[in-house]
This record gives sequence, structure tokens and C-alpha cells, in this order.
Amino acid sequence: MLLQFIVVTTVGANASDAPLPSTAAVLLGRNGSAFVAVAALVSIYGWISASMLYAPRLAYSLAAAGDFPSLFTRLHRRFQTPTAAILFYAVIGWVLASTGTFLWLVALTAGTMMVLYGAVCASLIRLRSLRPAADAFRIPLGPVLSMIGVAIALALMTALKRRELLLMGVTSLIACSNWLWVSRLHIVSEAKRRSTGAPLSPP
Repeated sequence: MLLQFIVVTTVGANASDAPLPSTAAVLLGRNGSAFVAVAALVSIYGWISASMLYAPRLAYSLAAAGDFPSLFTRLHRRFQTPTAAILFYAVIGWVLASTGTFLWLVALTAGTMMVLYGAVCASLIRLRSLRPAADAFRIPLGPVLSMIGVAIALALMTALKRRELLLMGVTSLIACSNWLWVSRLHIVSEAKRRSTGAPLSPP
């Protein structure tokens, strides 16, 4: 919030493709702007490197548990790294980066985070109904605060443009299709185990 406040008070509320260098140019001059731009690139490179490490392995873990296509469980013969998941993540990242501007990517990222936060808020209501006596940290009026959180997330998503909403909708459709596919596989697998008398869970 403080960073956003400094940018707006320094360069105004007009949209900018390079808000940090623009702010540094006003506060520190030309050399300061170049320094901040390089520092931002180093920071982004560090984040992307970390993301390239954990995100493909998350896809691998989901695939190993049967919640993603088995394609993502393929490992490199020598390094034992999830090759298919890494390539898929890298290609998707490159496509998104090469087809949209900085502001478009920021808006898309914010929109997807609102979906995530809204889903987490909504899940609290369901979890409290399923486990009313769970030994966990509880705050008063949890379901009410959850509904407020969902409402805020939906309100913020209305600021997205049609192209951003379309991409998010396509992504959501793919995710829902994967969930239905995985659920069907689990049901079929469980039915087969019951018919053969095999244990439902490993000993």
C-alpha cells in the first residue's frame, strides 16, 4: 500500500507501463531511474527462477496423486526433474508474457488472485459446517466475514476488461473439466476395487 501511495503521489494516477522507473525518475533523476529498473529486473528474475522451481513440481505432485493428467509425472532420465511439467509451465508463461502488456498481466494476475481469495473465503463456510468442533483458530462471525470477502473479490473482478475475463473464464473451464475428469476416474477406480474385493486404501 505504501509503494502504491508513493507511485500515485509522485507520477499521478495515470496508467504507466513502468511505474517504478517513472517514480524513480522524479525522485532520483535519470540515473536513479536506471538503477531502479535494473533492480526490478533482478527481483523479477529471482521470482521467476523460484516459480520455475516450485510450480512445475506442484503440477507433478498433483499428477502423482491422480489429480492431474499422468503426462506431468514424466521425469528426466538423468536429472529426475519433472520435464513435461517444466516445459508446459515455461511455454504457458512465455505465451502470456509475449501476448500482453505489463498492465494487462498485472490486471490478469490480480483477477486470478481474487478468484483464489474468494474461493478460500467461501471454503471457510463449508469447512465450519463439516467440522464444527475442529481444534483450530476461530474468529467471531467467521461466515459473515467470509461472505464479505467473497463480495469484495467479486466487486474487484468487475474492473477487469473483457479480454482478461475471457482468459480467466477459459482457464476456469479447463480447471473444472480437469476436476470432473479426475472425479470420474476416482469413482471408476473405487468401483473396480470394490468389485474385485481389493482394499480401498493401501495398508
